[in-house]
Amino acid sequence: MINSQDKTLSRAAYLCLTCLIFLFVIQAAGTYVLYQNALKFQQTYIKNTVDNISLNIDSTRHEIIKSHQKRNQPISEQDVQTVIEHILRTTFYDGTDEDGTYLWINEVIDYDGGNGYARRLIHPNLRNTEGILLSTETPDAQGNYPYRTELDVIRAQGSLFYSYYFKDLNSNELSKKLTYARLYPDYNWIICMGIPYHAVWENIFEGRTWLKWLLLVSYLFSIGGILFTSFYFFRLYRRQRQSQKEKLEDLQLVIDYDTLTKAHSRHYGTQQLKLALQNFQQTRKNITLVMFDIDHFKAVNDTMGHDFGDHVLTETVKIISQNIRQNDLLIRWGGDEFILLLPSLNEQDLPSYLKRLNGCIQHHRFATNDNHAMNITISIGAAQFLTDDTSIDTLIKRADKALYKAKETRNTYCLDKTFH
Repeated sequence: MINSQDKTLSRAAYLCLTCLIFLFVIQAAGTYVLYQNALKFQQTYIKNTVDNISLNIDSTRHEIIKSHQKRNQPISEQDVQTVIEHILRTTFYDGTDEDGTYLWINEVIDYDGGNGYARRLIHPNLRNTEGILLSTETPDAQGNYPYRTELDVIRAQGSLFYSYYFKDLNSNELSKKLTYARLYPDYNWIICMGIPYHAVWENIFEGRTWLKWLLLVSYLFSIGGILFTSFYFFRLYRRQRQSQKEKLEDLQLVIDYDTLTKAHSRHYGTQQLKLALQNFQQTRKNITLVMFDIDHFKAVNDTMGHDFGDHVLTETVKIISQNIRQNDLLIRWGGDEFILLLPSLNEQDLPSYLKRLNGCIQHHRFATNDNHAMNITISIGAAQFLTDDTSIDTLIKRADKALYKAKETRNTYCLDKTFH
């Protein structure tokens, strides 16, 4: 029992823990707001940059044409486009930031999408791929289709924000990038600018090391306080939990094992079968369920008495346990009916395995209290999970059906049709 002083200390610690958790939540909320504001700033920055580039293209086109007119040297729109492309390529190459922020341009060929819908025109980080054709069916590192998303919205609205996943340059690290794209329709250019999301944090703390340390210290204080008070609760109730654990372990032994034969109980077997089914559904690793019972067991009880019948059950469990593998599970399913769960047993080895089980019981002499002995045999049925099994009941029914067929002969085994 917890005394009055411990109760007072417990209430104080609980109050302290509540306050620390509340402080931690406030810190987390403040950090989230700080990040969202920084993200909004970055969105505004990359949008304004791309929009200004679009405006600058118009201005540059006008200046180029005007300059050539003054020199009485007409210039074609295609030549103007080539000059602007050269200017932007130089500008984009020089303007890539260390944090991974850069600009690029794709030229749309077919607004309906598909393979070859666009050409990579300028890309500072992938310069050797400039000129290749792009496809809206190309997925990113997470299986999304950013080109398709970009083209669909660009075609309808002219610009958009979107995110996609990529591998960092010269690295296998996977990053998520925030991107703004805008169509320059005169040249069918999609002008884009992106920034990795992790760079948003780096920009928050750039030039403000004190802010980073302030956040770190405050989080350490909150987390340290939470850990300290939690440890106090752990120490305060450890004895009670240990006592409860011991009681639960004793209870679990009663639940998991059959009191007469010391084989695993039906409750335990049911849980293991459910786990085996779940594992099979996830990994397709099958398990063999072997069901067996003692032939003519009612006659044994009626002839020799129930005490001898109990002796037969316990001896059978003992013998079977000595002839199975370490990882195999022996379960008393009910009465004289037992189940074996056999993981990782090849189908080719199963017949000899079951034949050995039949033989070890058949050749054992079950002695009575008056030194008489009698032979006992068992019948065995075996089955495995099928891909359409949704519960363990279907597996048990197939094994039971195989067992019923084996009992037509007795002292033998029968395999379900799940085995080929």
